[in-house]
Amino acid sequence: MPRMFWKLFFSIWLSIMAFAVVVSWINQTVILRNGVEEPAAAFESRLNHFKSKLASDLKQGGERKLKKALRDLPPHMHNQIFVMDANGNELLGRERALGRQKQGRSRLASMQLRDANGQVYTLLSASRRPPRTLLAPGPQGVGLRLGVAAVISALLSVLLARYLAAPLGHLSRASRQLATGDLTVRVGAILDQRKDEFGQLALDMDEMAGRLQASQQANQRLLRDVSHELRSPLARLRVALEIARNKDQSLVAAELNRIELESERLEKLVDEVLSLLRESSAPQELKLLHFDLAEMLQDLANTVNYEVADDGEQIELCLQAPLTLEADQELLWRVFENLLRNALLHSGGSGNIQISAKQVSSNELQVSVSDSGPGIAETHISRIFEPFYRVDEARNRSSGGHGLGLAIAASAVRRHGGRISASNRQGGGLEVLVSLPVQQGQDSGA
Repeated sequence: MPRMFWKLFFSIWLSIMAFAVVVSWINQTVILRNGVEEPAAAFESRLNHFKSKLASDLKQGGERKLKKALRDLPPHMHNQIFVMDANGNELLGRERALGRQKQGRSRLASMQLRDANGQVYTLLSASRRPPRTLLAPGPQGVGLRLGVAAVISALLSVLLARYLAAPLGHLSRASRQLATGDLTVRVGAILDQRKDEFGQLALDMDEMAGRLQASQQANQRLLRDVSHELRSPLARLRVALEIARNKDQSLVAAELNRIELESERLEKLVDEVLSLLRESSAPQELKLLHFDLAEMLQDLANTVNYEVADDGEQIELCLQAPLTLEADQELLWRVFENLLRNALLHSGGSGNIQISAKQVSSNELQVSVSDSGPGIAETHISRIFEPFYRVDEARNRSSGGHGLGLAIAASAVRRHGGRISASNRQGGGLEVLVSLPVQQGQDSGA
């Protein structure tokens, strides 16, 4: 058994035994110091006292006073003293009780009593049986009681120590498995019946293992996707270079333009990956400023509208200015720029992009970015903020997206202590809702 079990066992057992020894010592000391007589001797003395009193009552008042004296005996003496008349009848009719004394093999002492007229009566007195050794005073009784206490306390200590040490053993083995890299280990199923701190610790440990496993899988997927995304433009670059080498010099310019385009795409992908890694692994300290979010969104909408063709979607604003907050302005600019460009990319030219912002409480602002596109299937909504996740693989690849914009935006929002979520609009299209605390360190209402 593990050392923790024995530590718990001996700690509990020795504590109980020490208490039992102290109580036994105090009990024995009180008996020896304060007891004038041993219990058996005290009983015999009182028994002799009542026998003498009964003999005196008989001489003074006859049988009538003797019966009264028998009825007035203390309860513990009532069935210890019996008086028989000359005909062998017990004066109070207690023949049945006398028979039980005889059947119990009690030692009965007999003495004759005479009244004033010389009438003879027989007094029978039953001596008290000595207590069992376990209950008797003295070293032998104390030793037996301590032995019984030792056995009982040992059994209780074993049960209690096992109850406390068993879950620690399960948790220890699970933690060693986690340390070796086995993130599939779970202990909740073993300790699910416990409603104490051990059960809660098991649930917390399972949650931790699940998050570590999910993080490991996400990292593996990230590495796989990054390698795939980097391989594709590099392969196209190699193809373009090979074609350029085999073409007439007058036709090389087109291939060089293709190489330049692929290089730009590759550079953009690397920048996005680095941005995501900076946000998720070692985020820099926020450069906090007090500014008007409504003014920033207006400038951003004007910038993006300038890049949109006249017949394309235009960004509509619905702002409840002013919307002053304390945040990293440059980081939030990138957040909402990513959301706007994602909305433009997926709206499909079916309607305008809308930005609405308002202050919902003294501590929180909300910004909504929505489009009128086809929306997203409900099965994908919970995953669109994951790195490299694409709802439409073919369309996103052809449009140049890598599935990193929303992941970067979500990471930046969380760094500000905010929340980000997406949902399909009832009239069609996707709405992304961002909640931000007005001041860093305040409760944003989460």
